[in-house]
Amino acid sequence: MKLIKIMSAVMLATTIGVTTTLTTPNVSAQAKTTKAKKKTKKKKKSERKYYTATQWAQVTSYRKKAKKIGNSTKGMYAQKAKLKKHFRAGKLSAGYTAQTVNWINFYRDMFGLNAVTADSTWNKSAQMGAATLAAADKGLSHGLVGLKRPSVVSKANWKLGAAATDQSNLSEGITSPYDVVTGYISDDGNQMGFNPGHRSWVLGAINKVGVGQVGKYNDLRVFDTANNQATTTLKKLMFPRAGLMPYGLVKEGAPWAISYPDDHYVGSTGIKPKVSVHDNTAKKKVKISHVGTGDEAYGYYGTTIFFVPKKSQVKVNHSYTIKVSNVENQVDISYKTRLFDLKVQGDFY
Repeated sequence: MKLIKIMSAVMLATTIGVTTTLTTPNVSAQAKTTKAKKKTKKKKKSERKYYTATQWAQVTSYRKKAKKIGNSTKGMYAQKAKLKKHFRAGKLSAGYTAQTVNWINFYRDMFGLNAVTADSTWNKSAQMGAATLAAADKGLSHGLVGLKRPSVVSKANWKLGAAATDQSNLSEGITSPYDVVTGYISDDGNQMGFNPGHRSWVLGAINKVGVGQVGKYNDLRVFDTANNQATTTLKKLMFPRAGLMPYGLVKEGAPWAISYPDDHYVGSTGIKPKVSVHDNTAKKKVKISHVGTGDEAYGYYGTTIFFVPKKSQVKVNHSYTIKVSNVENQVDISYKTRLFDLKVQGDFY
């Protein structure tokens, strides 16, 4: 999806003694402004009817925080990468890195998780990961497995890139902090399947990250293979969360999931989870597919039960009741979520 910027030309006219020439344009402009305000007010009123006063106050608060973080790629590099003739990984600006971390913490706070910080050593590692992926420019690969090392990249730097990508979330095709972070948490484009591993890391038991971006390639370092241990305490992660949930995180066909931090269930006993989703607003059952389980320990979670609601039935402002039962060693779950528009203009999400 392309981001199109439209610049309107402003004509400056000077008139002497012919005041009527300015009357019609001004009235027309005022009428258009009034019409636009009425349309916005009507849309807001239509949206507002879905929420209680407390919920609407929360929606407004989330939108203000999101607007403050922003979504810009302007000045994203402190030093641009070089990928031809000479190789240089480059360096991201402090502003771009901070914006990425702020978006991560925006969502982590929403899910009741601790804030994370950007580690300078991990930033350097992640930037090398992104740069080597960009130099190869043949798609994504953890550990750079299956990618041919370009001659411009030294064996030493390729090895560093391989190590970085082996400890990171990777994405291709989006560059803005909001889209990158939202994409990882949505996990709708996961090449590994429907178990939302990228999401689990971003919303997992971590306390720091490393941020790397070169062109369309992103490397978000989230763990350390030399010390592969949780750094914070986890609780059960429900996605969508109970209460209010940003529509952008689920609108592109994201898998929904329940992740348990204290148990590893792989279905060896033959017990299979039961999942149902009901649209309370439309008053109808939502079709779901790809119900599955995983215990790969993404984000240091134990069991993850995942499922995919029919995309056309996932709608903004709607309320849903989610029920998950028959999970070995776990109590049944039933809760409600409502999807709201965060009002962020991203390139994709």
